[in-house]
Amino acid sequence: MSGKKKTVIVGMSGGVDSSVAALILKKDYNVIGVSLQVFDYSPYQDCDLKGVCCSPEDVYDARKVADSLNIPFYVLNYRDRFKKAVIDDFLSEYIKGRTPNPCVICNEKIKFGEMLNFASSVGADYVATGHYAIIEKYGSEYILKKGIDTKKDQSYFLYRLNQERLSKILFPLGKMKKEDVKKIARDNDLKVHDKRESHEICFVPNNDYPSFIEENIKGDFGGRVVDTNGRILGRHKGIFKYTIGQRRGLNISSDRPLYVVDIDAERREIIVGDNADLYHTEFITESNNLINKEMLFEKDIPIKVKIRYMSDEIECRLNRIDEDRLLVKTNRPIRAITRGQSAVFYNGDIVLGGGIIKEILR
Repeated sequence: MSGKKKTVIVGMSGGVDSSVAALILKKDYNVIGVSLQVFDYSPYQDCDLKGVCCSPEDVYDARKVADSLNIPFYVLNYRDRFKKAVIDDFLSEYIKGRTPNPCVICNEKIKFGEMLNFASSVGADYVATGHYAIIEKYGSEYILKKGIDTKKDQSYFLYRLNQERLSKILFPLGKMKKEDVKKIARDNDLKVHDKRESHEICFVPNNDYPSFIEENIKGDFGGRVVDTNGRILGRHKGIFKYTIGQRRGLNISSDRPLYVVDIDAERREIIVGDNADLYHTEFITESNNLINKEMLFEKDIPIKVKIRYMSDEIECRLNRIDEDRLLVKTNRPIRAITRGQSAVFYNGDIVLGGGIIKEILR
């Protein structure tokens, strides 16, 4: 790299991925490490916070790595912004009978939204993270692609990045395998090389979503459990305690297995039915972010959709309803399509965009 080095803000989570990202980028950029404070963990001192993203231990580990790399390090307090953008949305969605994905919103609003604002304020050129995804430029457009490590690919969570943001983001691990990242950490004596990965939602350290919702939203959310014909089978204590496809914990008597097939928030009803009632081929998405619009609506380009991070990709067709909504038609039924989750559209390894599932057509 010739000339003056550009500056990159690296979001350091205290794990091996972001640590190696900072190490790699240091060769060609002026690197500034930052960790984000997004939640007050003091009420959870009795919980095991290992494996919880953005915990105080993570910030401590990130600082140690930054010191070992001899790069500046800052902690940014985004608790208030995180609460408004992520936690309040999480609570609101659940009491509406929807199942949100807070990591998607956090990436859009906080990890990249706020970090890009910070980068701009200090004159930095880029923001980087340890996500397993790839950004490439074709002509005048940026393309978001899956990371080559299929087990670690995180492109699903990044579909809300737009062209402007993609132009200012670096993913140095996108073309690497996880085992190679760990080897680099070991070879460079980064103490986090064998650290356990984080999986739980950061603001629910004990993974007890219903209790967290009850603590933060007061009210009576109980109601009836009914079958698909409207016959009352029992009562429940909160629609937020259930999700589409759930079988256990229904507390009703039946001579056959029953599953949650729908949630009616307005009537506060949990609707149960047979496994066959969970399969559908059409749904509507809203709040869509279309990264590559031309490709998305070209007839000859095959498109597949994922309705959750761990689901298979299913071939589909897209029709624009209006500026905010898309009708998605899959070529075979999908089980347990869930309102509030993200539907992400792919052409091969390219992420074309996605949206929030609003309605399932029955």
